[in-house]
Amino acid sequence: MTNRYQPIDYRLQNYLEQACDAHYDVLLELTDDSTVEGQCINTEIHPDRSEWLVCKTQYQYTKIRLDFIAKMKSLTPGSSFSEVRSTATQAIFKG
Repeated sequence: MTNRYQPIDYRLQNYLEQACDAHYDVLLELTDDSTVEGQCINTEIHPDRSEWLVCKTQYQYTKIRLDFIAKMKSLTPGSSFSEVRSTATQAIFKG
């Protein structure tokens, strides 16, 4: 992973905002092959202009830099999407 923030595709940003607005439970696969399961709470922009997702996990709140998210799978029944994948140049949405 690189330390320099790489802005994400605006379509992926829209799905993240939907997940936060509705507080979806999600399973995130990160670019380092780790996973995070939790409830989407909010996105925030840090002073270095990097964007982060705030998730409520089982025991704490966790912040994940948006460009480290490789795939987001909704665990909430009836959500507006089932899975969102991101690549370096495009986002693929399955709904």
